[in-house]
Amino acid sequence: MAEHETTKDLAELVEPGSIVMLMTMVGEEHSSRPLTVAAVTDGTIEMLVDRTADWAEAIDEPATAVHLSLADVRHNVYASLPGTASLTPDRSEIERLWSPAAGAYFDGKDDPALAVLRYEVHGGEYWDAPSGRLGAAIALVRAAVTDDPGAAGDHGTVTT
Repeated sequence: MAEHETTKDLAELVEPGSIVMLMTMVGEEHSSRPLTVAAVTDGTIEMLVDRTADWAEAIDEPATAVHLSLADVRHNVYASLPGTASLTPDRSEIERLWSPAAGAYFDGKDDPALAVLRYEVHGGEYWDAPSGRLGAAIALVRAAVTDDPGAAGDHGTVTT
């Protein structure tokens, strides 16, 4: 990857509709699950979740560690995003984030188990390379010909 690190804003990497992996660790037990991003605002990623799920109930426990990662193969972008999570059952927030796609996972926006998971990103790292098979192949050839591994893609820090 590039020898000098670059920075990208969180909103350049994650957008509504992106699928992220949320990992929770309570003591020695950890698990991960894919979640759909509903909004990205001022360094915070928001998702609609079922607050009655075991992993969601553990979010508010002080001993719970939470981490978010992104693997967007369509755009060949990957990110590791440390941060903190919180849940709110605020109906106005649910209404703001509701979309027809959310209806596939919940019994409507009035579902009593529905909550907003707010993930406040505290920086992180990203890896970015040209997307598509042709773009990736050209970047790899360019890196080999120029003897510059940075020509194959970008690596840097995430800003919020």
